[in-house]
Formats: sequence, structure tokens, C-alpha cells
Amino acid sequence: MLEVESLNQYYGGSHILRDVAMTVPEGRLTVLLGRNGVGKSTLLRCLMGVTPVRTGTIRWRGASLERLSTPARVARGLGYVPQGRDIFPRLTVEENLLIGAASRKIPAAVPERIYALFPVLADMKHRRGGDLSGGQQQQLAIGRALMGEPRLLILDEPTEGIQPSIITEIGRTLRRLVDEFGMTILLVEQYYEFAQALADHYWVMQRGEIVARGAGGDMAANGVRDMIAV
Repeated sequence: MLEVESLNQYYGGSHILRDVAMTVPEGRLTVLLGRNGVGKSTLLRCLMGVTPVRTGTIRWRGASLERLSTPARVARGLGYVPQGRDIFPRLTVEENLLIGAASRKIPAAVPERIYALFPVLADMKHRRGGDLSGGQQQQLAIGRALMGEPRLLILDEPTEGIQPSIITEIGRTLRRLVDEFGMTILLVEQYYEFAQALADHYWVMQRGEIVARGAGGDMAANGVRDMIAV
């Protein structure tokens, strides 16, 4: 579904992404793992058009994306949950969700399927986003991305700063999106156990390069934990 070839990016004189090549198969949950500062978030920003690509290609269902704006990529079917969530703290939960549908005709109300995935958002739909806990804000950020009806959902470290019970709920929801709704997910993570429990496929990045790949079920045997250990 998504193909990246020979992707390079620089910040000043630093070579951040080095000939990155990877694929994300349709209808599967693919995990990208790596330590802090290896270029994972930069890669996601390049995929979404937030950061321009210096060299290389990004193909989405066979079509090149490099010249498309971020809104155009969202309209094509890419959804993005950035690190840090970036919700609108002064808007209500419902208003935050409706903004997520800006790439298409905004519905009059939030579809019930969003609240079915995240019941806590239904209970708090009239509260301001800034009044939610970190875990609730993360669920709101994922729900907002789903409002755009993406075919590929890209998440940047959704477990960061979240209590274990909410991490479990988020993992269950992501697996459900793949298994029941046929969605494709690209998940960037450092939390090994969370990634291993969910991954159909994995990729490992070190110093801006892809250094390993494989089936999710082979992560332990292939020593992935040691590759990302701090």
C-alpha cells in the first residue's frame, strides 16, 4: 500500500534519513521501532508532507506523493496522529473530532462508530480537550484522525506518557481496526512489549537507516529488543 524508496532528509548539515526504503502492506499493522533521535518522527513527517523530502520517492497505492500537500495526502486516505497528540485544548471533545473531518464534508454529528471505539469520548464529548487526561487525549487524537476515514493510519508513539490501562485499551482498539475494519496501520514505537503484541510486520531504524525487518512473530527470536535498547 505504501512504498518508500531511497528517502533522504537533512537538518542543516546533519543527514537525518539515509536512503530509507520500506513498505507497509495493506490490511496489516506494521511497526517501526528505534531509539530516540534516530529519525522515526522525521520519516513520518515526510510521509505526511509536513517536512519536504530532499531525495527519494513515496508511493501511495502506486501514485507518487512527493508533490502533494498535507491536506491532499489526507484526502487521499492517510491519517496521522502526531507525537504529543496536538489536540485543541479549548475546543470540546466533539469539536475536536469534527475538525478531523475537514478533508471531506464535515458531518453534523460525530458518527456513532467513533464513540463505539472510544466510549470515554462519548461520556466527555462536551468537555474541553484540555481537561482530559493524557490517555483520554490520546484516544481523542486517534478518534480525530479516524474522522477523516483514512485507509492508512499513521501513529507516532501513542503510548508516550500514558498509564498502562489506557495503553492496553489503545492496543486493543488498534488491533480491532485492522482485524475487523481492514485498516492499514503504521505504528512508530519505542515500547517493545506493546509493539511486539501488535505487530504483523516490523522494521528497525538506527541512525536514520533501516537495519532490520521481519514478521512480528519473529521479533524476539531476531533480537529486536536489543536493537532498540537504550
